[in-house]
Amino acid sequence: MGRVRVWSSQLWANDFPPVCAMTGRPVETWKKFNFATPPGWAYALLILVCLGGLGLIAFAIVLAVVSQRASGYLPLTRSSSRTATLALWIPVGLLLAGPVAFAIALIFALASNDATASTITAVFLWLGILVLGVGLLGRLVVTPLIRPRGKVMEAAPGQTDRIVELRNVHPAFVAAVQQHQQARAAQYAPAPQAPFLLGPK
Repeated sequence: MGRVRVWSSQLWANDFPPVCAMTGRPVETWKKFNFATPPGWAYALLILVCLGGLGLIAFAIVLAVVSQRASGYLPLTRSSSRTATLALWIPVGLLLAGPVAFAIALIFALASNDATASTITAVFLWLGILVLGVGLLGRLVVTPLIRPRGKVMEAAPGQTDRIVELRNVHPAFVAAVQQHQQARAAQYAPAPQAPFLLGPK
């Protein structure tokens, strides 16, 4: 897969050629994507996770505040749009199912001390660990391999528009976007002036 740089305003305005970003086929629909890129130093705050749940919440809040953000629409086919949606929400659903399984295990553990309750508690406890692990694996590994990604760069001094490097996109989409950008640049380039010739005196 390839990568290409675009302006965040271009991303927001759907200013792309009609080529699917994931498959390179003719576009059938547009799907909104939200990209966020934290600064490199923010990952040093992962030590906050050692504090437990509150540390994890604090880390998430800091990342949300300091990240460079851009959002907009990419051209896709309907099948690639469904694939991108499933690649995002299946891991999220598993991550949400983990705490639910832990809660059920806790309820059975507190409700009774008999062997059946202990077995059910153990089953839901291990089920919670399993779905959390699979959800994390999917969110951190599988989702980035399937969905388009974007690295949002800081705006240059005096600029409000940011550069977004789209990654994990189809080479045909990259070529079409670059051709589109070249055509747009040529359209706004100043026309060459005719040479000024001195007439005979």
